[in-house]
Amino acid sequence: MDGKIPVMLSNCAGVQYCRPARIANVGCGDIQWKGERERSRQRTRTSPARRLGSKSHRSPSKDRARSAPPNADRSRSCSPERPWKGPGMSSRVVRMYIRGRPITMIAPMDGGEIKENQSTPKRRLELDWVYGYNGRSCRANLRQIASGEVVYFIAAVAVLYSPTEKTQRHYMGHTDDITCLDIHPDGVTVVSGQVGGHRRDMELPHYAKLDPYFNTQYDRDNWYKSRVCIWDSRTLHTITVIGAGQLAFGPRAVSFSIADGGAQLAIANENGSGTMLRLWDWKKKHTIAEAKATTDPLFLTAFNPKDNTQLVTAGKGHVTFWTLKKNGLLSRKNGIFGKLKPKYVEYIAFLENGDVITGDSKGNILIFKKDSNQAGRTIIGAHKEGVTALYVRRDGTLMSGGGDKKIVLWDLDLQKPLKISKLPKKTGKVRSICVLESGSGTADSNIFVGTTGNCLCEGKIGEDFRLTTQGHHSELLIVATHPSQPVFVTTDDVNCVILWNASLRQVVWRTTLKYPAHSADFHPHGQLIAVGSTCGRWFVLDATTGDVIIKRKHASEQLDCLKYSPNGELLAIGSHDNCIYVYTVSDNGRAYQKRGTLRGHSSYVTHLDWDVGSRFLQSTSGDYELLYWDVTALRHVSHASSMSDVTWATQTCVFGYSVFGMWPEDADGTDINACAASNDRTMLASSDDFGKVNLYRYPCSSPMSTGQIYPGHSSHVTCVRFLYDDSYLLSTGGADCAVFQWRVVGKGAKLDKSARGQSSTDKVGGISKLTFINDLLDDTPRNGENQEEASSVRETLLHSPDNEKNSARTRQRNNSTNESHASAREPEVTPKLLANDQALIDYIFAMN
Repeated sequence: MDGKIPVMLSNCAGVQYCRPARIANVGCGDIQWKGERERSRQRTRTSPARRLGSKSHRSPSKDRARSAPPNADRSRSCSPERPWKGPGMSSRVVRMYIRGRPITMIAPMDGGEIKENQSTPKRRLELDWVYGYNGRSCRANLRQIASGEVVYFIAAVAVLYSPTEKTQRHYMGHTDDITCLDIHPDGVTVVSGQVGGHRRDMELPHYAKLDPYFNTQYDRDNWYKSRVCIWDSRTLHTITVIGAGQLAFGPRAVSFSIADGGAQLAIANENGSGTMLRLWDWKKKHTIAEAKATTDPLFLTAFNPKDNTQLVTAGKGHVTFWTLKKNGLLSRKNGIFGKLKPKYVEYIAFLENGDVITGDSKGNILIFKKDSNQAGRTIIGAHKEGVTALYVRRDGTLMSGGGDKKIVLWDLDLQKPLKISKLPKKTGKVRSICVLESGSGTADSNIFVGTTGNCLCEGKIGEDFRLTTQGHHSELLIVATHPSQPVFVTTDDVNCVILWNASLRQVVWRTTLKYPAHSADFHPHGQLIAVGSTCGRWFVLDATTGDVIIKRKHASEQLDCLKYSPNGELLAIGSHDNCIYVYTVSDNGRAYQKRGTLRGHSSYVTHLDWDVGSRFLQSTSGDYELLYWDVTALRHVSHASSMSDVTWATQTCVFGYSVFGMWPEDADGTDINACAASNDRTMLASSDDFGKVNLYRYPCSSPMSTGQIYPGHSSHVTCVRFLYDDSYLLSTGGADCAVFQWRVVGKGAKLDKSARGQSSTDKVGGISKLTFINDLLDDTPRNGENQEEASSVRETLLHSPDNEKNSARTRQRNNSTNESHASAREPEVTPKLLANDQALIDYIFAMN
């Protein structure tokens, strides 16, 4: 097509691209391009200078300091070979329209021609770890399977956690929020239900990579709707899907029958007038019976383990006993509480003889005899603030958990507690209990407890519990990564700030501010974290302890973004009042003085990026505006063309020549919430409003570029960031309260240090043992390469007088001219040390 690109027009409702030098007489909205040398008609909006009420708007020819390119000759040559041209006059201009609003982007001089199609990146993402647990809105969602793993869910991911190996596996067959969970009597098959999601058929091939079900068996018209998935916990593949397109607003509770070996499946789902209860023969995928359960919220359903014709449902103000008749109808009896009727029945369980136990919001435990709907024995005030979880162990003893954060083990007669444990502070109330039983299930069994604070705790009854998994329990807003360590910080809208260690998959510290935090960034030396809040205040935290050491306020509205300059001497803060506040930083980040205010945006500031020289800023706003700033002069740079060859230290602005290809056709401007370029500038990650993380090649300068789509989140993904070494990508899921850690795999990807199982504390020759091992693995041939070369590499490492010279990463950090060894082949498997390599490495470090 001779380098030309097509113009996409759809009455300017979404994204369209045009390149004025290549297109003639093409109109789009209120702007019409007629060629390279002809100006557009006057825009309806004005420049930032005129919006601010400037009395005189100087032309570029009268203001050379403003219009000249940075670090270049200020003379305005008329030569066609000049490196810079006026606004809208260059063949390097690309203009993108969002909702009719033009966004002008200038290609760098060495940017080359725009490609019509851009291939996907060679590297890809794999979900490595999920931080959090959904205890805020769901019950009975913590179970053990035959392998000994604990199954729970958050967002659209079912997590299988191994308590012994401290690892996670993930079932990715859901397309939106998982709401309920149960385990088949065989201990292998799992059922989980979800609400309906977005229909985007373009995502189907990406789901098919995660689950073969989406290749052949799926219902093309209902694959995204509310449904129940039955899957194998060994292969993590879907066995069958029940109720797609029939469950209205989604299932609230599911349960396998037990007495008949799990042949039946009960599903309680919401519709417009209440909750329906349906019994399914899940292997044949047909309904056995159905009935309207209640018009009030329903939380739980469970089959009686002694009789597959009886089941119980519970929810707001009720417990109902159901019996399946021979004629296929369901009969019901409402539970009679007498004077003890609660507002909510929070949990149900069964004793060995088939009796039903309920825990309610009044803190009472009631026992209903089998075949009876009248409450019998009662434990009054078993817990303060309600009984929120029950578990009957194999030895017949009952465990209960409550809003008082206590877990109680009762005697067989349910007369008195035998042992009591209490959860750590700030974890929330007990939501679900799972005892890791083997054999008869003694008092020494480990216990997992899910909480309303979206945390998992592990311990033994009568002893202290420790946190296994922590999470946020409100909407996540931002993630920021450390400049040189595998740690990152996240914030939410209930004032919580958490620092995580990506290698250990643990929380380092968590602190609570006085106001919700909407933005955060690490100081370049990594010892301080700046946090912006909703009230215009910003704080500086000690990255080691989380203590607040500085408080400031100069804005009246929330601070949507902030960022330190690469040299650490400036801090820019973007506010909801359309301004950018610039501060001078001194004393290693512990002293701040306001330098000035940048005004020019017509809406709130959403993203900021510094250039590598700490002089220029680029920023975007809520009305799809991309502006550039000279921070030294504290003024707006009028012509985008003068900034085309500036090298940016980060790329988080969602508009720009290097990222415009990530925008899909007909996007409305809010579809993409955030983006981040990898530190080696080979990948671009973006987060969207459909719960997806997307990965592209960088620069992404082809209209509607082809990328990789990664599902898992069930809410708008608010932020994405790469770790300092690009080994992981972090994403925050907004309302699903989940933090996902994605491993970067493929050619050129760095191996996970913790996965190699080596300590990074020992050092020799100025480098750590971990770095030494990393380089040995990097230089080890893979799959059929010359093994003599591998021996030569190890001999070189053994006899080198200066191990630092053999470190490819250290050479790169020191700007050495020596070329580092790199494999030209894509590894088929993760490289591993040979049998005698560990002894060799120990010998090297012992000798030094």
